[in-house]
Amino acid sequence: MVKVNYDDLASEVITSDAKYPVWVGWSIIDKIGERVKTVCDTKVAYIVADEGVNSQARKVQISMESAGIPTYIFFVPSGEKHKNLDTVKHIYSWLADHKAERGHMIIAVGGGVIGDLAGFVAATYLRGMPFSQVPTTLLSMMDASIGGKVAVDMEQGKNLVGSFYQPKFVLSDVETLNTLPARELTSGWAEAIKHGLILDESLLNVFEEKHSAITSLDPEIATEIIRKSVAIKAGVVSKDEKETLGIRILLNYGHTVGHAIESTTGYSKFLHGEAVSIGMMAAALLSNSMGMMSDEEVRRQECVLKQYDLPTTSNAIESEKIIEAIKSDKKTIGGSVNWVLLSKIGKAVTNNEVPEAFLLEALSNLRR
Repeated sequence: MVKVNYDDLASEVITSDAKYPVWVGWSIIDKIGERVKTVCDTKVAYIVADEGVNSQARKVQISMESAGIPTYIFFVPSGEKHKNLDTVKHIYSWLADHKAERGHMIIAVGGGVIGDLAGFVAATYLRGMPFSQVPTTLLSMMDASIGGKVAVDMEQGKNLVGSFYQPKFVLSDVETLNTLPARELTSGWAEAIKHGLILDESLLNVFEEKHSAITSLDPEIATEIIRKSVAIKAGVVSKDEKETLGIRILLNYGHTVGHAIESTTGYSKFLHGEAVSIGMMAAALLSNSMGMMSDEEVRRQECVLKQYDLPTTSNAIESEKIIEAIKSDKKTIGGSVNWVLLSKIGKAVTNNEVPEAFLLEALSNLRR
């Protein structure tokens, strides 16, 4: 392996047992074969891909094989409902049929569902195979592909079976976002805006000021804003890989209610970013009720989410069901919810003493 520095390096994630690059660039997916060789000496690769990104998966396969690495593809039907142990077993059997070895690489090509699924397979098959992430949705570029959280869902909740398992690299080709349906692209901006809300108000300013260039995927501006957002996520993961120091949990802003909304609507009504957007509004209202965020700041958050066509309310909110789902969440300890709130825009904090009455009020205000 020869270490090569690429101009499109957004950040390096450095944890106690892993160090890997996160590349964000325009039209770089065709270069993956040569880049694999800079981080991992693998002889064979197995792509696990969403069937909706057939062309990108084939590009990865061609690039890998051009680099002398035989590569096979397993396509998974699109949708969160396939992120389960049944699908995992099918992939295990496929790997066994191909006589996969511990030193071979698994490459996830697709959105967050595929990244979680392929990463979970990589973490568990043969007690661990190297894997890499090639996210093709904005949401997965911003969030799911970075940090090594891999998991599958159960009927009782999202991501209940999983692990922390870091990839060898993440390669995000911003140009691939041009193939996304408009709603998928819109959903992805939620996580990027979240990074500005929780840690960097200057990033939020850019989202407000350069909305048109960002949403139209101007190659230079869109790539740069994604690179900045990705660097924030990578920095947090590097400081607190397994959420033991109270830093990484800040990335869950909006996710407590967001995950509950997804669960109570059967993962079919909302895309993840849409649910998180509504969840962030719930968290902002809770922050306001707890005497932190001002009315003006809550309105500012709502305005920027609406600017990017993200939902801030829903008629599908059923308060009692959502509260029940929150109590089943893996981040709830001893019945106490560790909420991520904002003391002000750009500064997230945790709080496990939010009265349930405040939550009921917030959900009621969002049900429209």
